[in-house]
Amino acid sequence: MRVSSASSWLNALVLKGQIMNARLLALTFTAALAGCSQAGQPAATTPSPTTSDKASVDAATTAFHQALRSNDLAKFMSYVADDVFFMPAGEPPIHGKEAMRKWVTTFFGQYRTTSLTLADRELRVADGWAVELGTYEWGLAPTGGGATVVDRGNYMQVWQQRPDKSWSFSREVYNSSVPPPAAN
Repeated sequence: MRVSSASSWLNALVLKGQIMNARLLALTFTAALAGCSQAGQPAATTPSPTTSDKASVDAATTAFHQALRSNDLAKFMSYVADDVFFMPAGEPPIHGKEAMRKWVTTFFGQYRTTSLTLADRELRVADGWAVELGTYEWGLAPTGGGATVVDRGNYMQVWQQRPDKSWSFSREVYNSSVPPPAAN
């Protein structure tokens, strides 16, 4: 499905229920962590990230999600890495910043975020990479009118530290935990 039919996407999201099983999430998480070390090199003991490292990542993720809550495309895109890889539920993966801008622009044109709550957050930071796992509850109102849809699910984001020490949104996968409606 493409975001150009975001209402169909949301309907499919509700119909499909949980799109990604726990094994795929575990595999993705393992691959993300493996990508944080040099290929072919034994894993080195990494010192624990400082409190300021975690605070810096947390500030970036907070601002990023606030931009999503307020439908602020410019602010949202300021955090997106040039080589972003985004896997939205029920759609093909999005590769690159311009493809992400197009997807988000279309999405914001069709839906307005009415609420976004993140919970059960776990943040791991090491060697210029950060992985955040958690659950979400996302309220979306169709811009053309209609009832707000509330989605709940799980997400994993990978952030990469830029040369200026700021953090960029590099990878994400999320899936819905909303059960499908009963068959008629």
